[in-house]
Amino acid sequence: MPLDPANDRRPPITPQLAIRVAGAGVVAFVLFGIIFFRLWYLEVLDGDKYLAQARENRVRTERIPAPRGQIVDANKVVIVDNRKATVVSLNPASIPPQMREAIATYGQRFTARSKRRKGHQGPRPPLPQPTGALLARYERLGKVLGLSVKTINQRVVTGILQVPYADVRIRTGVPASQRNYIQERSDQFPGVTVAQLYVRQYPYRSTAAQVLGSIGQIDRDQLTQSHFKGVAAGTDIGKAGLEYEYDKLLRGTDGSLHIEVNAAGERRRASTVRQPKQGRELKLTLRLDVQQAGESALRTAGHGLPGAFVALNPENGAVYGMGSSPTFNPRDLNGPFATNAAYEAKFGKAAGSPLFNRADMSAYPTGSIFKPITSLAALSEGLITPSEKFNDTGCFQTGARKIDKSCNAGGKVYGPVNMVDALRVSSDTYYYNLGKKLFERGGLALQKWARDLGVGRRSGIDLPSEARGALPSPAKIRELQDYERKCRKREHKANCYIADLSASWNPGDMTNFAVGQGGLQATPLQMATAYATIINRGRVPTPHLAEQVEDSRGVVEKIDKPSKRKVAIKEEWRTAIMEGLSEAANQDGGTSKQVWDQGWPRDRFPIFGKTGTAERIGQADQSWYVAYSYDHTPERKPILVVVTVEKGGFGAESAAPAARLILSKWFNVSPKLIRGSSQDT
Repeated sequence: MPLDPANDRRPPITPQLAIRVAGAGVVAFVLFGIIFFRLWYLEVLDGDKYLAQARENRVRTERIPAPRGQIVDANKVVIVDNRKATVVSLNPASIPPQMREAIATYGQRFTARSKRRKGHQGPRPPLPQPTGALLARYERLGKVLGLSVKTINQRVVTGILQVPYADVRIRTGVPASQRNYIQERSDQFPGVTVAQLYVRQYPYRSTAAQVLGSIGQIDRDQLTQSHFKGVAAGTDIGKAGLEYEYDKLLRGTDGSLHIEVNAAGERRRASTVRQPKQGRELKLTLRLDVQQAGESALRTAGHGLPGAFVALNPENGAVYGMGSSPTFNPRDLNGPFATNAAYEAKFGKAAGSPLFNRADMSAYPTGSIFKPITSLAALSEGLITPSEKFNDTGCFQTGARKIDKSCNAGGKVYGPVNMVDALRVSSDTYYYNLGKKLFERGGLALQKWARDLGVGRRSGIDLPSEARGALPSPAKIRELQDYERKCRKREHKANCYIADLSASWNPGDMTNFAVGQGGLQATPLQMATAYATIINRGRVPTPHLAEQVEDSRGVVEKIDKPSKRKVAIKEEWRTAIMEGLSEAANQDGGTSKQVWDQGWPRDRFPIFGKTGTAERIGQADQSWYVAYSYDHTPERKPILVVVTVEKGGFGAESAAPAARLILSKWFNVSPKLIRGSSQDT
C-alpha cells in the first residue's frame, strides 16, 4: 500500500507529556551521575585503600611462638632451657569431612562411656581408621618419620578431639634429612607442615622433674580456663609443676609472620611483623646440689623404693630441695608412644606413677614423727607437764576389753619416762596415755593443734595439686560412713570397705591418732611445715620454690611468700620438745643415735631428729625421719629435712640414713650411709 503523507500525521506531544519526559531524563541523569561519581571515588580517592585490602586477602598471618623463660637454681645454674627443634604437624582442615565426622562421633561415644560408673562402661569404642587417600598419606608420612600408621592416626584423632582447629603435632625433633624430604615433596604430603619451634631442654634430665613440671599444647578445656586467658590454640603451656604455676611469666609474648600466597595458596614471600619476646627467667630457692643429693639418697638409703624428701629453711620456708621417687625425664613425655598401653607402661601405676610428686601430693600415716604435735596438745590442755613421769610398762590398755591393748614396738619396757625421755626412746605407751586423756577431756584439741601447725591443710607452696591430707575425728568417721552408704547403693554391693557403718569415735581412735596412725594422712611437706613452726616458736612459714623473676632488660622482681599465721607455743613446751629431739639423735637409747655416731661433727652441726615407722594396711611399714641442724648457731645455715620411704621399714633403717646424706651435702661433710636399727612406731 502506498504511503499517504497527508493522511499519516501524528498528533503533537502534549505539554504534560513533555514535562514527564524531561523529568525522567533529569532523574536518569542524576542516577548516572551518582554511579559515575561513586566509581570515580572508589577508583581514584579510595583506590589505594582497597588495593591494600585486596593484597591482604592474599596474606596469611602466622604466629611465631616465643621461647619460654629459663628456670635457674639459687646459684643461677640453668636447670630448664630451650632448644630449637623441627616439628612436623598436620592441619586438621586437610582431613576429609567423613573422617572428621567419624572422629567427632568417636569423641562423643568415648565421653559418654567415661561418665558411666566403673564396671558398667562397656567396650571401648573403636578408633576411626583412615582410608583411601588419607591412609596413603599416613603411610607415606610414616615411612619418612619412622612411625606406624596406627601411631599417626591415634595422634591425629587425639589432637583433633582436644583442639579441633589447631595443627596436630605428629613428631617433634625431626632430623634435617626427614625435614628436607617432606619439604621437597610437599605435593605428596598435603596439609603437612614443617616448622622450627622452641622446645624445653633439661640439662640435668630427671633432676627435680616433678617440681619443675612439664609443658604441652593447650587443649580445649584449658582454653576456657582463666589461668590461660588469652592463650592461642596450639600454644605450648605449662601442664604441671612450676611450669604450670608460673606459666604466665615463663610463656613470653608470641611474634607474628605475614606470609603472601598466590591464588593456589602457595607460599611466595614472608615478612616478620613482630619479633617474639622470650618469657622471663625464673630463679628458684632450690639448690641443684641438695636436690641431686636428695634424689641420690632416696635411691641408695631408700633402696630405690617409692618415697620423697623435702629440705627447706625452717625460718622462711625457702625450699632447698624437694624430690620424689621414682622420677622421670620430662623429655620422655614427648614420646612417641605407639599406644596408650605404652604410655602407661612408662608413666602409669606399673612404673610407680613417676609423674606424681609424693612430697606434696601423697598423704600417709606418719607414725612417731607426729608425737611432738601430740605433746603440744596435751600440754596446752594441762594434761601433763614436761617433767611429769609416766610408768611405761610396755603395753597400754586403750579400752575396756582385753583386746583393747597396744604395746611398744618389740614389746620394749622403758619404765618411768617424762616427755623428753618419751621422745628420745619414742615410747608409744606414753603417747597412748596422752591420747586417752585427750579423749576423756573431750573436744578436738589434738585435731586443732595438728591443723594449726599445718597438718590436714594445704601449706600454700607454689605448686599445683597439693594434697590436703586428713585428720581423724568424729565428723570424719561420719563422712566416710556416708561414702560407704553411697558406694553400696551405687555399686549394688554389700560392702565397699570404705568405713564400718557400726563404728563410732572411741578411745582407740584417739590413742592411734596420738602416735600418727588411725586415719591420719599427712604429706612430707606438711610435716616439714609443722616442725618448722615448732622451731620458729610458733611462726608458720610458707614453703616456696620461686625467689624472683628477671626479664630481658635485667629488671628483677622478688616473689614474696611471707608467713601468714602464728601459733602460741610456750617456750617451756618448745624447750622440752627440742631437748627430746636432740636426745633422740645424740643420747644413748635415742632412736637415731646410731645413724649419727660415726663421723658426724655434732659439735659444729648439732642434730635434732625424730624417727617414725608408720603401719599401712596390706603393706610393709613406712619409714619416716625428720632432721634439723645448723652451723654452730641457729642463725647460720639452718636446714630442716623430712624423708619418707614407702615399705622402707623402721625410721632409722631407710629415712634417717637418707636424711644424713642430704645434710652431708648441705654442710659439706663426707657422706656416709649408716643404717640404724630402731624399732619405734
